[in-house]
Amino acid sequence: MVISSFQAFIQVFGLSISMSLVGGLIGHFVKNGIIELPKLVIEYDEEGLALSSNWLMKWIQRVYYFVIFVIGFRDHSNAKKKIFFDLGFLGDLLIAIGTGILAKTALAMANTSDNFAVVSSSLLAGYAGLSYLKSKQNKEFADLFPEEMDDQNPRTQAK
Repeated sequence: MVISSFQAFIQVFGLSISMSLVGGLIGHFVKNGIIELPKLVIEYDEEGLALSSNWLMKWIQRVYYFVIFVIGFRDHSNAKKKIFFDLGFLGDLLIAIGTGILAKTALAMANTSDNFAVVSSSLLAGYAGLSYLKSKQNKEFADLFPEEMDDQNPRTQAK
């Protein structure tokens, strides 16, 4: 079947995407318990910057250095600093859509078109894909801000 329109795409992948979204929603609430809004974390500091003593010039320099940092020009003092963007709930839904498409494609390659196989594999793919990526993201986020992740870790709260 040739997919040449959005309607044809939905006709082919609609069931797997919807079931994967359900699995992704379950995974999102199991991992977070709430709907997370998007987060933007910028690891930027002004250490080592030679700023003017004039307050107006100092603010212009700060804006300039920050814009240069965000664009990606880094010097030795902030070379390892990161800009981290997390879509939150919307990102989880995008992951679920992708895993649903992958589940349907894998079943088609295995020459299986049974709707029960599509539903179960899509639910599992949505949940597992989200859980895997969320755990990797939480590990990376914990490396950035270990004190914030310790506050959210139930094992450290029990101490």
